[in-house]
Amino acid sequence: METKIETLAEFHERTGFFTQHSLPDHGELCLNPNLSKKVDETGDFLPYYGNTVVFCLPESAKERIRALQAALYTASGSILARQLDPATFHITLHDLANGPSPALMEQEVPQIQQHALDLVGALQAEVGAIRLHSSCLFNMVNTSMVLGFVPSDEESCHRLMTFYQRLQEVLRLDYPLTPHVTVAYFRPGRICTEDVAKLNKVIAHWKCEPALTLELCGADLAYQLFSSMNHYWTP
Repeated sequence: METKIETLAEFHERTGFFTQHSLPDHGELCLNPNLSKKVDETGDFLPYYGNTVVFCLPESAKERIRALQAALYTASGSILARQLDPATFHITLHDLANGPSPALMEQEVPQIQQHALDLVGALQAEVGAIRLHSSCLFNMVNTSMVLGFVPSDEESCHRLMTFYQRLQEVLRLDYPLTPHVTVAYFRPGRICTEDVAKLNKVIAHWKCEPALTLELCGADLAYQLFSSMNHYWTP
Protein backbone atom coordinates (compact mmCIF):
# COMPACT_ATOMS: atom_id res chain seq x y z
CA MET A 1 0.00 0.00 0.00
CA GLU A 2 1.38 3.40 -0.97
CA THR A 3 1.90 6.11 1.61
CA LYS A 4 -0.64 8.87 1.02
CA ILE A 5 0.76 12.10 -0.40
CA GLU A 6 -0.66 14.59 2.08
CA THR A 7 -2.05 18.01 1.32
CA LEU A 8 -0.80 20.90 3.40
CA ALA A 9 -3.99 20.89 5.47
CA GLU A 10 -3.62 17.15 6.14
CA PHE A 11 0.01 17.66 7.14
CA HIS A 12 -0.97 20.32 9.70
CA GLU A 13 -3.80 18.16 11.01
CA ARG A 14 -1.49 15.16 11.52
CA THR A 15 1.48 16.97 13.09
CA GLY A 16 -0.09 19.91 14.89
CA PHE A 17 -1.00 18.33 18.22
CA PHE A 18 2.04 16.15 18.88
CA THR A 19 4.49 18.91 17.97
CA GLN A 20 2.74 21.58 20.02
CA HIS A 21 2.13 19.36 23.07
CA SER A 22 5.19 17.12 23.16
CA LEU A 23 6.06 17.61 26.85
CA PRO A 24 3.81 17.35 29.90
CA ASP A 25 2.74 20.63 31.47
CA HIS A 26 3.47 19.11 34.88
CA GLY A 27 5.26 16.00 36.07
CA GLU A 28 8.20 13.93 34.91
CA LEU A 29 8.88 12.33 31.55
CA CYS A 30 9.88 8.69 31.03
CA LEU A 31 12.17 8.45 28.02
CA ASN A 32 11.99 5.93 25.19
CA PRO A 33 13.85 2.71 26.14
CA ASN A 34 15.23 2.50 22.59
CA LEU A 35 17.27 5.63 23.33
CA SER A 36 19.77 3.43 25.20
CA LYS A 37 20.79 1.91 21.85
CA LYS A 38 22.12 5.30 20.74
CA VAL A 39 23.24 7.07 23.92
CA ASP A 40 24.70 5.69 27.16
CA GLU A 41 23.91 6.87 30.70
CA THR A 42 26.83 9.31 30.72
CA GLY A 43 25.61 10.98 27.52
CA ASP A 44 28.18 9.50 25.15
CA PHE A 45 26.99 8.40 21.72
CA LEU A 46 27.09 4.65 21.16
CA PRO A 47 27.94 2.93 17.88
CA TYR A 48 24.81 2.93 15.74
CA TYR A 49 24.95 2.18 12.04
CA GLY A 50 22.97 2.69 8.89
CA ASN A 51 22.18 4.75 5.83
CA THR A 52 19.75 7.58 5.19
CA VAL A 53 18.69 10.26 2.71
CA VAL A 54 18.85 13.82 4.00
CA PHE A 55 18.54 17.43 2.96
CA CYS A 56 21.79 19.26 3.64
CA LEU A 57 21.35 22.70 5.19
CA PRO A 58 23.00 26.04 4.40
CA GLU A 59 25.53 27.34 6.93
CA SER A 60 23.25 30.23 7.88
CA ALA A 61 20.58 27.75 9.00
CA LYS A 62 23.13 25.71 10.95
CA GLU A 63 24.17 28.86 12.81
CA ARG A 64 20.58 29.55 13.87
CA ILE A 65 20.18 25.98 15.05
CA ARG A 66 23.53 26.13 16.85
CA ALA A 67 22.18 29.09 18.86
CA LEU A 68 19.09 27.06 19.76
CA GLN A 69 21.33 24.16 20.77
CA ALA A 70 23.30 26.47 23.07
CA ALA A 71 20.08 27.66 24.74
CA LEU A 72 19.02 24.07 25.38
CA TYR A 73 22.34 23.12 26.95
CA THR A 74 22.42 26.25 29.08
CA ALA A 75 18.97 25.39 30.46
CA SER A 76 19.17 21.58 30.67
CA GLY A 77 22.65 20.31 29.83
CA SER A 78 22.66 17.68 32.59
CA ILE A 79 19.81 15.68 30.98
CA LEU A 80 21.15 15.87 27.44
CA ALA A 81 23.66 13.73 25.57
CA ARG A 82 26.95 15.18 24.33
CA GLN A 83 26.41 18.08 21.95
CA LEU A 84 25.83 17.14 18.34
CA ASP A 85 28.38 18.55 15.94
CA PRO A 86 26.53 21.31 14.02
CA ALA A 87 28.06 19.89 10.85
CA THR A 88 25.64 16.96 11.28
CA PHE A 89 22.50 19.15 11.31
CA HIS A 90 20.18 18.01 8.53
CA ILE A 91 16.55 17.29 7.69
CA THR A 92 15.99 13.59 7.15
CA LEU A 93 13.90 12.86 4.07
CA HIS A 94 13.77 9.09 4.52
CA ASP A 95 15.20 6.66 7.07
CA LEU A 96 16.74 3.51 5.63
CA ALA A 97 18.55 0.63 7.37
CA ASN A 98 19.72 1.31 10.93
CA GLY A 99 20.71 -0.52 14.10
CA PRO A 100 23.43 -1.10 16.70
CA SER A 101 25.16 -4.03 14.95
CA PRO A 102 28.20 -3.22 12.75
CA ALA A 103 27.26 -6.24 10.61
CA LEU A 104 24.43 -4.11 9.24
CA MET A 105 26.99 -2.14 7.21
CA GLU A 106 28.12 -5.35 5.50
CA GLN A 107 24.71 -6.94 5.01
CA GLU A 108 21.59 -4.74 4.91
CA VAL A 109 23.16 -1.48 3.74
CA PRO A 110 24.79 -2.91 0.57
CA GLN A 111 21.52 -4.58 -0.40
CA ILE A 112 19.72 -1.25 -0.74
CA GLN A 113 22.55 1.21 -1.35
CA GLN A 114 22.57 1.19 -5.16
CA HIS A 115 18.80 1.55 -5.42
CA ALA A 116 18.96 4.45 -2.96
CA LEU A 117 21.81 6.12 -4.86
CA ASP A 118 19.96 5.77 -8.17
CA LEU A 119 16.80 7.37 -6.76
CA VAL A 120 18.73 10.16 -5.03
CA GLY A 121 20.43 10.88 -8.34
CA ALA A 122 17.06 11.12 -10.07
CA LEU A 123 15.63 13.37 -7.35
CA GLN A 124 18.70 15.62 -7.41
CA ALA A 125 17.87 16.38 -11.03
CA GLU A 126 14.33 17.51 -10.15
CA VAL A 127 13.75 21.23 -10.67
CA GLY A 128 11.64 23.20 -8.23
CA ALA A 129 11.89 24.67 -4.75
CA ILE A 130 10.74 23.08 -1.51
CA ARG A 131 10.02 26.00 0.79
CA LEU A 132 9.91 25.22 4.51
CA HIS A 133 9.75 27.24 7.70
CA SER A 134 10.38 26.24 11.30
CA SER A 135 7.28 25.64 13.38
CA CYS A 136 8.30 24.72 16.91
CA LEU A 137 10.88 23.05 19.09
CA PHE A 138 9.48 19.75 20.35
CA ASN A 139 10.23 16.42 21.97
CA MET A 140 10.46 13.72 19.28
CA VAL A 141 9.06 10.40 20.60
CA ASN A 142 10.83 10.86 23.96
CA THR A 143 14.32 10.55 22.47
CA SER A 144 15.44 14.04 21.47
CA MET A 145 14.62 17.72 21.14
CA VAL A 146 14.09 18.66 17.51
CA LEU A 147 13.20 21.75 15.52
CA GLY A 148 10.16 20.99 13.40
CA PHE A 149 9.60 22.34 9.90
CA VAL A 150 6.43 22.66 7.83
CA PRO A 151 5.97 23.26 4.10
CA SER A 152 5.29 26.91 3.35
CA ASP A 153 2.85 26.28 0.51
CA GLU A 154 0.86 23.54 -1.19
CA GLU A 155 3.35 23.06 -4.02
CA SER A 156 6.24 22.57 -1.58
CA CYS A 157 4.20 20.10 0.45
CA HIS A 158 3.35 18.04 -2.63
CA ARG A 159 6.94 18.02 -3.86
CA LEU A 160 8.30 17.03 -0.44
CA MET A 161 5.81 14.21 0.05
CA THR A 162 6.39 12.98 -3.48
CA PHE A 163 10.12 12.76 -2.80
CA TYR A 164 9.36 10.73 0.34
CA GLN A 165 7.02 8.45 -1.61
CA ARG A 166 9.71 7.78 -4.22
CA LEU A 167 12.11 6.60 -1.51
CA GLN A 168 9.52 4.23 -0.14
CA GLU A 169 10.58 2.08 -3.12
CA VAL A 170 13.94 1.48 -1.40
CA LEU A 171 12.70 0.65 2.10
CA ARG A 172 9.05 1.01 3.02
CA LEU A 173 8.36 2.75 6.31
CA ASP A 174 5.06 2.54 8.14
CA TYR A 175 5.06 6.20 9.22
CA PRO A 176 4.80 9.46 7.27
CA LEU A 177 7.37 12.23 7.07
CA THR A 178 7.68 14.84 9.82
CA PRO A 179 10.50 17.18 8.71
CA HIS A 180 12.80 18.18 11.57
CA VAL A 181 16.38 18.86 12.60
CA THR A 182 17.60 17.00 15.68
CA VAL A 183 19.10 19.60 18.02
CA ALA A 184 19.94 17.40 21.04
CA TYR A 185 19.45 13.84 22.25
CA PHE A 186 18.41 13.07 25.81
CA ARG A 187 20.30 10.79 28.15
CA PRO A 188 18.36 7.57 28.83
CA GLY A 189 16.12 7.33 31.88
CA ARG A 190 13.67 9.88 33.25
CA ILE A 191 13.45 13.66 33.20
CA CYS A 192 12.27 15.12 36.49
CA THR A 193 9.51 17.69 36.81
CA GLU A 194 11.94 20.59 37.26
CA ASP A 195 13.88 19.75 34.10
CA VAL A 196 10.69 19.30 32.08
CA ALA A 197 9.73 22.82 33.16
CA LYS A 198 13.11 24.12 31.97
CA LEU A 199 12.62 22.51 28.58
CA ASN A 200 9.16 24.02 28.29
CA LYS A 201 10.65 27.47 28.93
CA VAL A 202 13.11 27.02 26.06
CA ILE A 203 10.24 25.89 23.82
CA ALA A 204 8.20 28.95 24.80
CA HIS A 205 11.14 31.27 24.15
CA TRP A 206 11.76 29.80 20.68
CA LYS A 207 8.13 30.44 19.76
CA CYS A 208 8.88 34.17 20.12
CA GLU A 209 11.81 33.98 17.70
CA PRO A 210 11.42 34.64 13.95
CA ALA A 211 10.86 31.46 11.96
CA LEU A 212 13.84 29.90 10.21
CA THR A 213 13.01 29.72 6.50
CA LEU A 214 14.57 27.31 4.03
CA GLU A 215 14.38 26.93 0.27
CA LEU A 216 15.60 23.48 -0.64
CA CYS A 217 15.62 21.50 -3.86
CA GLY A 218 16.72 18.16 -5.23
CA ALA A 219 20.32 19.34 -5.41
CA ASP A 220 20.37 19.62 -1.61
CA LEU A 221 19.70 15.89 -1.19
CA ALA A 222 22.46 13.54 -0.08
CA TYR A 223 22.71 9.81 0.52
CA GLN A 224 24.67 9.35 3.74
CA LEU A 225 26.05 6.64 5.98
CA PHE A 226 26.41 6.91 9.74
CA SER A 227 28.17 5.07 12.57
CA SER A 228 26.59 7.03 15.43
CA MET A 229 24.07 9.81 15.80
CA ASN A 230 27.00 12.24 15.72
CA HIS A 231 28.95 10.85 12.76
CA TYR A 232 27.48 11.07 9.25
CA TRP A 233 29.31 11.07 5.94
CA THR A 234 28.59 11.03 2.21
CA PRO A 235 30.28 8.04 0.52
